[in-house]
Amino acid sequence: MKSRLFLPAFILLYLAGQTYAQEMKIGDPTQNSGKVEWKPMQIRTGAIPYGTPHEGKFEVKNVSSDSLVILEVKSGCHCTVADWSKEPIPPGQTGSIRVTYDALKEGEFYKVIAVTTNFDPERGTGLSMTGTVMPKK
Repeated sequence: MKSRLFLPAFILLYLAGQTYAQEMKIGDPTQNSGKVEWKPMQIRTGAIPYGTPHEGKFEVKNVSSDSLVILEVKSGCHCTVADWSKEPIPPGQTGSIRVTYDALKEGEFYKVIAVTTNFDPERGTGLSMTGTVMPKK
């Protein structure tokens, strides 16, 4: 009887884990916390056509009393490209990071970029874009 329940329970836990793996833990564990507001931290694109690049935009607000400088924005692959505000962002002001995903691979995607600032030059803050590229026609 126990063995009959084990397999369905294992499958259910496995599927729940796979769903959870596609979600980023929202929050900023770096020294940017309390100094920078990221809106949003994760972009969900939904379904996008194959081969049509999709652009997302992250707003970066400086809530500190010092100027914010985005030092670097790194992507984990060549399929995701970022462009960002290069000028210092004064206290109370907002900058942006534009991320473009090329959509050249069918199926679900989960892309993370790491943003390094002058407030924490040793550690990047993770922002993500997730969605599904529709099958090629």
